[in-house]
Amino acid sequence: MYYTDQLIVPNYLCDMHDRISIWSTARLFQEAADHHVKTLNVGFRQLIAQGKAWVLSRMYYDVSRLPAEDQQVTVRTWSRGTDGLFAFREFQLIDAQGVAVSCTSYWVIIDLNTRHVLRMHDLIDGFETHPDLATDHPQLDRLRIPRQAPQPLISASFPVRPSMLDHTNHVNNTEYIKWIFDHLPEPYASRTSYRFGIEFQLETQPSETVSLYSYIPDTPDTDPAYFKINNSRSTAVIAFLS
Repeated sequence: MYYTDQLIVPNYLCDMHDRISIWSTARLFQEAADHHVKTLNVGFRQLIAQGKAWVLSRMYYDVSRLPAEDQQVTVRTWSRGTDGLFAFREFQLIDAQGVAVSCTSYWVIIDLNTRHVLRMHDLIDGFETHPDLATDHPQLDRLRIPRQAPQPLISASFPVRPSMLDHTNHVNNTEYIKWIFDHLPEPYASRTSYRFGIEFQLETQPSETVSLYSYIPDTPDTDPAYFKINNSRSTAVIAFLS
């Protein structure tokens, strides 16, 4: 079963160029995923009542373009199945020209008390899945900063604000995307098409301090940039952009 939703891109989701921002797109994808899993009785509120929650583990985005304000778009998502621990979910943002943004993602369900990852087959049974891939990445491997990467530069350091938190009382995954794209150097910042991946390693809690490190190559036209976001305890996120 595919889940789809249509909307006219509102200006409050757009950036300075009157195009939907990438973190707004990520929020639309997150909302579509929640609407979809509600049909399986494992939506956010349904899981919270059981002391469980969905957690995003890894994702990979392929951005061809970002649709403009007032354009009609379709958000499309579907389950690609599970492998025991991970649930594989695909996303597309579609405009009049076709697929504008696609995303492949890995999710887990955790026990909120023990913080342990739960087995998917114990929670999801009989849900219709589709083998279609939204991106060209059938497998999302763990991310590592390459040894040959440039020396990191600290791009920002700031406390976690209440507006950054979601219903799990942790920083929402879309905030990390926003932080990275808010601190992109040129020529990455001016690109209209790009690919990026993120691995979420540790949740960030209220009252923590966040530090963003950038690994920017001398040849940005050919080499990816890497980013690491640390919270007060450890590395929370590793990401790349190409």
